[in-house]
Amino acid sequence: MNGLDGALHVVVSAEKGRVASVRIASPRRNVAAIFVGRTPGEAASLAKNLFSLCPMAQSLAALSAGEAALGVVPDASALRRRALDLLCERLGEMLRASLLDWPGEGAPDPETIAVLRQTLQNLRDLPGSSEPAATHAKLENAAKSLGLRDFARGDGFFGRQWAETVADDKDWKLQPRQADFLRASDDADVALAMKERGFALEPRLAGRCVETGACARQGVHAENLSARIAARYADMASALDAVAMLVDGGSPPEGLLVAENTGAGEGFAAVESARGRLYHAMTLDEAGRIAQYAIVAPTEWSFHPQGPFVQALHGALVGEGEAARLRIARLAFAFDPCIRVGVELRDAAHA
Repeated sequence: MNGLDGALHVVVSAEKGRVASVRIASPRRNVAAIFVGRTPGEAASLAKNLFSLCPMAQSLAALSAGEAALGVVPDASALRRRALDLLCERLGEMLRASLLDWPGEGAPDPETIAVLRQTLQNLRDLPGSSEPAATHAKLENAAKSLGLRDFARGDGFFGRQWAETVADDKDWKLQPRQADFLRASDDADVALAMKERGFALEPRLAGRCVETGACARQGVHAENLSARIAARYADMASALDAVAMLVDGGSPPEGLLVAENTGAGEGFAAVESARGRLYHAMTLDEAGRIAQYAIVAPTEWSFHPQGPFVQALHGALVGEGEAARLRIARLAFAFDPCIRVGVELRDAAHA
């Protein structure tokens, strides 16, 4: 894989600057089998330690699927704390990736990195804080410093990132397409499909290759990169607003965490994680241990071999050389995989 082992390997063939074909090779393996033979409680603890990205979302998905399989219904207080945990982790993951993974012209300056570090700590502290409103105020100040809400004015890191995106958008063009979003209303179909072997690594719903993540949550049918980046900013701002509502005594966002008993000893959970809708499902044996387990992560939807990333890129006018390779990497960033991405650009005439 040309030194890209361990990364999502995107091979693009282009002719005269226009994408002719896209191939994705993924090193990802579904790790669900590691949960078999364990109790639901053990699965939740293992998930938190096993996944380096979104460990809270993974753990709560496992915990909620286990509770559903056992017929346990958590109380309102527990659900409220879980919602705060999820939203704080989502915002933190999106901020970290936005600043550190952007294929831009340089790393964030030391001041920006300092703001990010303190913000991530505040997000970790907020769910258990005795003064959550004060902690949220610090988050709002950080968002202002980074330019999250005023990016179009050129404020902070996000203002610079936005300006770079808009300037580059003038030199390339994606193919128009109507996005098909994964929504909470699809959960029942996903729960049924997760019983099928092989579904988790290349998920489709009745032939649909759906998109999940920021654009899906915001309902943005993006036709260029800047629209996708703007949806990402809006999604982070929405998460910050949802945290404020919970701190003020409001209800969690609808569909944030859903759990259902799908049969005797069967539990299913859906969680809106940083990169999109995450699913866990389990079946318990007569001893109360896990006999079957399945996980469908957001990356498997968005980077399906015929999925939304490939659809957006196929036929796109991306230009040539290093500038084209960088544009493709930025589009991959906007679809937000939970794995490093390597881009290889080939001339279609010699591919």
